[in-house]
Amino acid sequence: MLLDNYSIGLLLFAGSMVATPGPANMILLNAGSQFGFKKAIPFVFGIILSKQLIIWPIGFGILTFFELFPNFVNFIKFLSCTYIIWLAWKLSNFKINDNKELEKPPSFFHGLPVHPTNPKAWAMVSVGFSNYTNPNESLLISTLILATIFIIIQFIFHNLWCFFGVQLKKIFQNTKYEIWLMRFLSLLMLGSLVLLFLK
Repeated sequence: MLLDNYSIGLLLFAGSMVATPGPANMILLNAGSQFGFKKAIPFVFGIILSKQLIIWPIGFGILTFFELFPNFVNFIKFLSCTYIIWLAWKLSNFKINDNKELEKPPSFFHGLPVHPTNPKAWAMVSVGFSNYTNPNESLLISTLILATIFIIIQFIFHNLWCFFGVQLKKIFQNTKYEIWLMRFLSLLMLGSLVLLFLK
């Protein structure tokens, strides 16, 4: 049965993790405020699919590779920190505007690196496999269930974060608080990274 106790637990876990602020959601919030919901849709779907680039390799044993080569994990962490800090800096200098010709909206392919370079995403998927998959199920079925639940949860909450960005634009555009909003969102992005490494 698909929704056994493990799957229900995974559903609740994934919902609580995906819905909360993190680098991916902060990026989506900004994309919505900058380009509007419709133009950001390809980027949203790129981010949703990008978690699958973590789920399937973890499901089929890439964590064993990481255990054998711990320095590679540190290299991934360095890349992810650099990427998220760069995104936060970009966000802090963004200005909400109506001129859509100034910048092109991010594409589907721009969304693909977001989760593979996000330590929170790796930790989230690893916990999902270790705590919320049925040990009596085959590896393929367990991975398929986890992948399906995450993609459904992401579809709901990543779109909501992007839509929330559109609403922020309506409230803060062309006000004196606009720059402070962008800086606050940047700090949230950096804060999510700091908290992750304190765990």
